[in-house]
Amino acid sequence: MSDNNEHEMVESPLKETMTLLSRTPKGQIVYDRDPLEPIKQSTSNSKSGVLLSENIFGRNPAHSPEKSIDSQYFQHQYSVHHPHPGLNNRPNLLMDIPVQHTEKSINQFKWQQELLMMRNTNQLDETTPVYNLSNHGIMQLFELREQQRLSTATSFMKKIEDFKEVSRRSDEEECLRMKQELEERLVPKRESQVDVEMIIQRLQVEARKRFQQEEDQIDQKLKEITSIQEKELQEDMKKKTLELHIAEAKRRKGISSSKLESLLKFLDESVTSCQERDSFLQTVQMKLDRVTALKTQFQVVVNNVNHEDPLNSAIRSENIVKQIEDLVEVIRDDIAKNNAIVEEKNVLSKRQQPQSALPSSAVMPITSSAVKQEHRNDQLGCLEKKTCDSNGGDEDLDFVRREDLVVYSQLQAELRQYEANTVAFSGDLSLKTLRFELQKAVLHPVNEISDQSGQHLQDKLDRLRSLLQGNAVHVGSRMVRATEHPGGLEYCTNLLARRLVAQGEDQVNVNPKAAFPIAAIITELWLEFPVFGRLVLAHFYRQCPYLVPYYLPQQEGQSNEDYYKSLGYRYSSGKVEQQPTYLKRMSGVVRLYAAVLISLPRRNQPHPHGLEHAWRYLAALLNLSPRNDITAAILVEFLTVAGYAMSKEYGKQFQKLLHLICTEYFTMIRNVTPKGSGGGPVTRLEEFLHESITKGGISPPAGQLSPRFW
Repeated sequence: MSDNNEHEMVESPLKETMTLLSRTPKGQIVYDRDPLEPIKQSTSNSKSGVLLSENIFGRNPAHSPEKSIDSQYFQHQYSVHHPHPGLNNRPNLLMDIPVQHTEKSINQFKWQQELLMMRNTNQLDETTPVYNLSNHGIMQLFELREQQRLSTATSFMKKIEDFKEVSRRSDEEECLRMKQELEERLVPKRESQVDVEMIIQRLQVEARKRFQQEEDQIDQKLKEITSIQEKELQEDMKKKTLELHIAEAKRRKGISSSKLESLLKFLDESVTSCQERDSFLQTVQMKLDRVTALKTQFQVVVNNVNHEDPLNSAIRSENIVKQIEDLVEVIRDDIAKNNAIVEEKNVLSKRQQPQSALPSSAVMPITSSAVKQEHRNDQLGCLEKKTCDSNGGDEDLDFVRREDLVVYSQLQAELRQYEANTVAFSGDLSLKTLRFELQKAVLHPVNEISDQSGQHLQDKLDRLRSLLQGNAVHVGSRMVRATEHPGGLEYCTNLLARRLVAQGEDQVNVNPKAAFPIAAIITELWLEFPVFGRLVLAHFYRQCPYLVPYYLPQQEGQSNEDYYKSLGYRYSSGKVEQQPTYLKRMSGVVRLYAAVLISLPRRNQPHPHGLEHAWRYLAALLNLSPRNDITAAILVEFLTVAGYAMSKEYGKQFQKLLHLICTEYFTMIRNVTPKGSGGGPVTRLEEFLHESITKGGISPPAGQLSPRFW
């Protein structure tokens, strides 16, 4: 039985409490009796034999009174049945405790028996702190600890139960979800369900499409409304702009008409005041005819109403008036020079009468002027006696026609005067930067001219036109204006004319098709700026006198180098260039000039230097004796470019002219070509004429721009 008791003590909760109490430090125990005296049974008024620390087992003395219901109960029982308890009477105490049928009472009784047995069997030493505690105090401490343990266990168990409940619910929901998924997978849908779902999906798609279509329709209607409003606004603006342009065109046409009337009146007065009018008017008849043609053209342009671009006709009328003004100025100067010559001649004839009474000193100035006039007349007479025209008795020169020589001389004089006006601007060192920027403003567009596209060519024309109008143009990142300094605009105009003509030597002789876009630019600028056109023509005649046509003779005392330079030859290190190179350059210039003659201005504007000049040039060339190589070279190049347009314009007359070239004139060219010289240009001309006869006409030139190119 002792073994069983020991086993129970080991596993008993009371044993654990006793063990914890036995670890209480002795320094915290206060004895109220002699440890060797017997233990007396505590009453309700008695205290324990030891004082413990209040923080043992986490007790709070305020909440743990010494007297409790259980302690009173046990004390009452003890006092009734055992008035004199002692250590020897401990077993009898157990017999007097009533057995409670509740679990708590049974446990308390069991634990009290266990405590008394521990004391009676000397398992508790009197020297230990536990031994000095009363049974009631030990039991209260034990019950308190047991309550704490049970409350902790209950809270823990409650949490476990809550966790199990949550887990169970989650498991049930997951199982339900998986069950539904399995049912959806395993249980096939009925056809009606599938049809309903498909119908629902189809209706949803149709609804979305309808909604999108409605939105698209609304957007489309908004766009249409916006477009209509913009069109109406543009039409209103266009209408107002057109009205303003019509009014402006009417005003400018009126100014041009008034100016033309005054110019024609001034021309009539100049012609009326001309001395020896009959003989002189023959020299300026071509200019007078040009004035008459321009006047007729002006009337057509003024009466023509272009509703799309009314300012175009106004600009054309102003250009025509400008050309007439230039011609009138030239004719006026010619008349003034003629009158001066006639008056000087009359004075000379009067002075030649006998004047013996006059002193010699008074005669000397008159004699001097007379000598100069006679010298000029002798030179002119020598030139006139060189050759005669085969068709009549009018004296003419063998190397140039008289009227062509007059035009050539006037253009060269104008060019020299124009260049003289720019000397101050060209020589000013302080304007070096401005000149450099203006050169770039001219050269960059000129070098970029090509038949790449109509837009590309229009861009180059706009840049050059803006420069000649005196507007600011872009040069790199800067803006430059030709009118910033006096002489700047004249400098740019002359530079542009010279560089465009030079393109015939530098670019056209390498790429023959390049002549046509350059010619288109020249024609458009010529229409708007007549002065520029005359400068271009002057540079053409300077670069290639054969375009007059003019076979320059070598003057007495003129060096070979000066003479060859006047013909257009280039010198390098004192050596003249080779003949094939020279012929190739001259052919390029002739090709560019012919391209200008056949170039069609846009908007059906009149050509400032059109096919009538091509006919005049070809007729004048055939009236002169041919020269070796150069005549054949320029003739084949000119016919290749302008022959097709002249054939369409003049028809049978041109065919007669071409027949004359094939028979008589080609024979004259052969006669002046040295034998054994190779005759490259002559061979080319012969092949060209043979091909034209075989095909029944001259083919259009390769590379010519179409009328709708830009």
